[in-house]
Amino acid sequence: MRNLYDWIETSDLPGHGMNQLKFNTQNVKDYILNIYDRMAVKCDEIDVIGYSMGGVIACYLQSVRYVRKLVLLSPAYRYLNLKNYHFSSSKKTKTNISTLFPRKNYMHIFRFAKIISDLSDEFSVIYPETLILWGTDDYLVKEDSGRLLYQMIRNRNKRWIQLKNHNHFNILHSNTVIQLTYEFLV
Repeated sequence: MRNLYDWIETSDLPGHGMNQLKFNTQNVKDYILNIYDRMAVKCDEIDVIGYSMGGVIACYLQSVRYVRKLVLLSPAYRYLNLKNYHFSSSKKTKTNISTLFPRKNYMHIFRFAKIISDLSDEFSVIYPETLILWGTDDYLVKEDSGRLLYQMIRNRNKRWIQLKNHNHFNILHSNTVIQLTYEFLV
């Protein structure tokens, strides 16, 4: 994909990685708008790829700034299944979220859900050409999440693709996802 673009920006959201800003809705909005505005000074067009919560952030961004094309990977719009957190592609394998996140990290999960809810409330239409990719084995983000977003897309060039044997985590490293994304963006 690097051969398609002059500039590719990836970053840690507030409260993640090296970013020390507090993880809340306003800081996430300010942070993402700052990145977009810096890029817009140097770039005529901007495409956005959002994964999970990043899909909701991308949808918020396109509602307040121009985005040429939008790719949403397992977008976490409205429907999250935090009771059972599944890593496996098997429906029989269930991992309780409490084994993955110690009690002290539960507040981070609640903030995560609140930010998704807050940003989801801030848009009702998706304007750019949009590709939504969702794994049939994704038990963290329900299919309805992507389906609702798909219904919001007003652009005729929109695609919804369900990928077998893909879950919420392996979708990021899939050669199929990379190929489909590349074909959509060119």
